Amino acid sequence: MSDDAGEISQAELAEYCRTQAAILAGHLDQRSAELSDLLEEIEQDTADARATLSESSGRPEPDAEAAVENIEAKQKRAQAKQDEIDEYRTLAEGYTDLAEQLTEGTGDLETVLEFEIDTDAPTYFDAETTILGVATGSDGN
Repeated sequence: MSDDAGEISQAELAEYCRTQAAILAGHLDQRSAELSDLLEEIEQDTADARATLSESSGRPEPDAEAAVENIEAKQKRAQAKQDEIDEYRTLAEGYTDLAEQLTEGTGDLETVLEFEIDTDAPTYFDAETTILGVATGSDGN
């Protein structure tokens, strides 16, 4: 790499990667809280449905069937949220690993760009911009 004015040092790239990992950690905290709230709802809905069924005359009522469908839909949303959390965690770990590489003197701007391309990193950020987003003129929105 040359010494152009636009050159980004390995230290700057490492700091960028640490920042991206920290931003993702914030997203993880938010999504984890949302999942926790959803799981609490499922637990409460399940308890309510069990209570309703134990009080019924033995045959399922339409309200009970609707409650079960609602619980199943929430369980699917919870699983999707967990999958999303896993993806964010993997991406954050990737940025952390990249920061370590860069700090150790291996890797460069191309390494970061390849990582962001391979992981489709811009799609995981809200208003924040990735290096790939700057390079391509797009962001995660």
